[in-house]
Amino acid sequence: MNASATNSSPGRQNFDPDLLDRMIGAKGDGENIEQKSQALLALLCPVLAESLNKAIGIAVDARPGDINLGRRRELLTQLSRDTAYCEANISDWSPDIRLLCGTKLVIGLVECLLGGSDPDQLDIVARPLSGIELDMSLVVFEQLNDALRGVVCPNPESKASAGKPSADIPDEEDDPTPDFHAAALTLNIEFGAISAPLTLILPQALLLKSKLTAVKSNSKPGAEPGNWAERLGERVSRSQISLQAAVALAPLPLGDISRLQPGDLIGFADNGDISVTLSANGKPLYTCALGRSGSRYMVKVEGPAGPDENWKSDFS
Repeated sequence: MNASATNSSPGRQNFDPDLLDRMIGAKGDGENIEQKSQALLALLCPVLAESLNKAIGIAVDARPGDINLGRRRELLTQLSRDTAYCEANISDWSPDIRLLCGTKLVIGLVECLLGGSDPDQLDIVARPLSGIELDMSLVVFEQLNDALRGVVCPNPESKASAGKPSADIPDEEDDPTPDFHAAALTLNIEFGAISAPLTLILPQALLLKSKLTAVKSNSKPGAEPGNWAERLGERVSRSQISLQAAVALAPLPLGDISRLQPGDLIGFADNGDISVTLSANGKPLYTCALGRSGSRYMVKVEGPAGPDENWKSDFS
């Protein structure tokens, strides 16, 4: 009896996890996934380029880029440098779409739309996005996810939505999404002197079963011309900016300044009403009068500090 039990145990086979994933359709053959990804990029690039052109009024080109295969977390970590991150979903297709946008793309678009820069003269260095730039990257993510919806989910009732962009991908312990086999499909976006990647990270299981649809020109739903600039202006106006109030003090000889001690008093330069310059982001905005309301000192805005009417462009 013992011999029989011993002989039955080795008969059980241990499955290779990757082989099991292929058997259940969670992982595809590398060549097959590559072909599916190339077909998707070929259909997606012209749709995205057209929708971005309409939304921002700047000539944008989208070309198929690199295709990388691996586990989702591995791909996110490899490709997330100098990017903004966004989680997106398409109803009736997938809730597990992850998007990465090169920061140079967003910086360049914001600079052109808000500052009126010539796209061909841009010299952008990748850096972390400011709050407003990160906020506005959502427009790019929405356009990409909308274009993707048209190609992979022809049902007109399906909805594409993108979450709040982030400067960083979530830590692994804070990431509830399974670490499935994924494909990273990169679109190289070019406008003016700028070239930056825009990347989709999708489950391989989706690519294996999805049927792709060519989207007719001009049929892409999305932002109307000028929408980018309008949303950018609105978000600049709503953004929270730290203010500084500067008061001119009476001049002192350098020798007296070097001997100042805690408790010394320095008078204001003005003898009557105290003039204050209100600044933000290092730029003077308004001249003000210093006053008091109860126990708090206040400033009263009296007029602009200079003739520049486009100072909002410095706050992107």
